[in-house]
Amino acid sequence: MSVHNPHDRFFRDSFSRPEIVRNYLEEYLPAGLLALLDLDTLTLQEGTFIDETLREQQSDLLYQTRLQDDGRALYLYFLFEHKSQPELLIALQLLGYLLAIWQEQVKHKRPLAPIIPLVVYHGEQVWRIPTDFFSLLNAPAGLRPYLLDFHYQFSDFSHLSEEEIKGEIWLRVFLSVLRAIFHPGLRYELRPLIELAFELREKETGVEYIRTIMYYLTRATGRVSREELEQALLAQGAPGEKLMATIADEYIQIGMERGLKQGLEQGLEQGLEQGLEQGLERSILRILQGRFGSLPSGLPDRLAELPAMVLENLLDEAIVATSYDAFVARLTAVENTPPNAPHSG
Repeated sequence: MSVHNPHDRFFRDSFSRPEIVRNYLEEYLPAGLLALLDLDTLTLQEGTFIDETLREQQSDLLYQTRLQDDGRALYLYFLFEHKSQPELLIALQLLGYLLAIWQEQVKHKRPLAPIIPLVVYHGEQVWRIPTDFFSLLNAPAGLRPYLLDFHYQFSDFSHLSEEEIKGEIWLRVFLSVLRAIFHPGLRYELRPLIELAFELREKETGVEYIRTIMYYLTRATGRVSREELEQALLAQGAPGEKLMATIADEYIQIGMERGLKQGLEQGLEQGLEQGLEQGLERSILRILQGRFGSLPSGLPDRLAELPAMVLENLLDEAIVATSYDAFVARLTAVENTPPNAPHSG
């Protein structure tokens, strides 16, 4: 499961916004734990603490916050992990992250900080997996004092009603979309879902986040057709028409019409592959120019050096990147990937 997975991408795009994470902690942490935190100091920690070869295959995010009324420079870390299906060994995966973070702190001669893992779940199946590590060990209770154990904070948004979803508008939009994506009646919930999302339109970066939601709805489920999404956008009146005009040709159509890609997978000749590469390059440039304005002259040459499979991933990045610099950082990382190494999303 890679970050090219639309569920993981939507989670990262949403929970990389500190205002959403702060509101999530305020609404869904136990009151006793929340009272210990100074959320005014909440900051996203750059990078990830997993092996480089797996970096694009995970959705972990790490936040740091200071504790309330503590004279020491003591920080608490929150490790977020997102799941769209149950995973039996999630506690073992989290343990690997915890050890990697602590090893990094030891490497930089910092004291070990407390870390609380949080798992956000929204899958179709009921989560029946225990939320403690000891349960994985198949050991008698008498051994518990001598064996490693910890609990992760688990939140399941699969079956909440719209009325049960709490928080400010940013968080409610995120959780409502997450909850609805596997719902068999998603097409009937689409219009009120988009109406809720459009409440963000006047907020800073609100339109960018609406783009992210549209991308997620077109790529994460087969329960919504392009036509149904367009109708839901048009129902918003002039704002919906304007948004659809700027993004429909950019990625709704591109995301749902896969004929050229299917042709490549069936082994069409090199000329078609070259045509696909050129089409992807033009699409990336058009999207970036529409979102961020004029582009540096050297960008087309950089894109021309890349194969179609990599350009497809960069097309996704052009759609959801929060800034032109963020897109360039991803492009540079791709360019620096060894030729024989697999390019991940």
